[in-house]
Amino acid sequence: MREILYIQAGSLSNYTGTHFWNTQESYFTYDEDDIPLVDNSISFKEGRDPHNHPTLCPRLLAFDHKSNFGALAKDQTTEEDASSVSTWRGEVLRHEQERVSQSEYHALLEAESESNAMDLDSNPPETKVRFWSDYSRVFFDPKSIQPVPDPRENIEGDWTASQELFRQYDKDVELMEGPMRLVIEECDNFQGVQMMHDTATFGGFSHAMLRSFREEHRKTSIMTFALLSEVMPNMAEIGYVPYTKRIINDSLCLEGLYELCNLTVPVLAPRYWKRPTGMPTFLIKPKNIYQSSGILSAIAESATLPLRLRGGLDDLHSYIGHLEWRRSVPFAQLRGSLLPVGRVTRVDIDDAIQLSSYSEERCTPYARRDVSRGFAEDDLSVYESLIETCELKHPLVLSHHACPYPIQSSFPDIFPDSRPQSIKLFSSMVTSPSTAVFFSQYATFVHDAVRRKDVTLTAMGFEDDDVRELANTLWEIVDSYDDTSKEEDGGVELGEDEE
Repeated sequence: MREILYIQAGSLSNYTGTHFWNTQESYFTYDEDDIPLVDNSISFKEGRDPHNHPTLCPRLLAFDHKSNFGALAKDQTTEEDASSVSTWRGEVLRHEQERVSQSEYHALLEAESESNAMDLDSNPPETKVRFWSDYSRVFFDPKSIQPVPDPRENIEGDWTASQELFRQYDKDVELMEGPMRLVIEECDNFQGVQMMHDTATFGGFSHAMLRSFREEHRKTSIMTFALLSEVMPNMAEIGYVPYTKRIINDSLCLEGLYELCNLTVPVLAPRYWKRPTGMPTFLIKPKNIYQSSGILSAIAESATLPLRLRGGLDDLHSYIGHLEWRRSVPFAQLRGSLLPVGRVTRVDIDDAIQLSSYSEERCTPYARRDVSRGFAEDDLSVYESLIETCELKHPLVLSHHACPYPIQSSFPDIFPDSRPQSIKLFSSMVTSPSTAVFFSQYATFVHDAVRRKDVTLTAMGFEDDDVRELANTLWEIVDSYDDTSKEEDGGVELGEDEE
């Protein structure tokens, strides 16, 4: 086995992760003659469901503020707490918060299990989603559920407060010596970490956790999807404190990931994704976290599918190593397309959803990983003809072709017609010199904030020298790319903020 530990931190990350795990559950096979697509032992461990029946549970640590867990956030009273209450002879006043009711989707799942006549996946009714746990189809090991106390005040973009939140949480629950260590010790051949976190709310928290992890696991491979805040440096209002805080916070996150992770995929906020220009096939509202997380999960899950394939030769080390083959650049771009019914065209593949920063300037990538889902022979011919005109050739471009992407009843209904049970999908992970433009924007903003002595920096508790060092590191990242990639400082085009 080549087990991966998954970490999710933040609301959007857990919404995305819930879709991810539902997709993994769809790969389960229950007939001995069926050959599963993936090796479940990589991402799952043996566990128990609420009825104490054996089941598979994700190898996961899920962090979020307690109020975002919904029905999963249960108060756990320790034996010590219970004994201390029993020895108290005075009056005891107990105040219990009202429990979160069962979600509409889970009620339908229970009804389906009790009645063979109901087929939820074929014709799922529309249900209300309040929390990311409302549409989860898997059972979690108790260690996986890590409800972080809700902060007394808004800490969005507050790097220092977020780091302190981790230190206090680690002290209270002994995270690194308890759940983290136990999850890793359960692995036979632990290969590394695949992480997704919201930078605005869990940036400092995740950085402090990764730093503690690195003290003991210096050579372990780590791949991170960093979900950036709603503010981009080339669009921010100068001197507006909330914007400056978030950009500085994102900059600190990127600097820390550069130091601690083998590969980081910075993902723009959904409002900034560049969408295909020619065919608005799917009905997506960028501000709907349930919908946007479904798109993000489908593309990210497919892009990383080679890590989990049954009999596959890839692991985190080789996957990352391929993308860094020509140049040691630990940042990648993610793009993909959920494709309509019918034959796939060159435009369908080339005009994909850009989830990361991109440039209209044509440049030759360093390396690329493509994954197609459900492509017929004609579709593959179109793809191969496109590859023949690509600047990169094998082995700098590696392609994987797999079965269609499954659409479960938990997936948002974004389809213009009737809901399909599966769709064609294309995803691509790329390392490219155009990433330098993205970092130059952050470096320029941080440098200018020091130059104009922005009061936000002092309010955040930073000295000028600390921020200058941050700017210098960001410029070092820019310098690690080809010189030609730095000529355009404003070449990153952002998608429209659709309502």
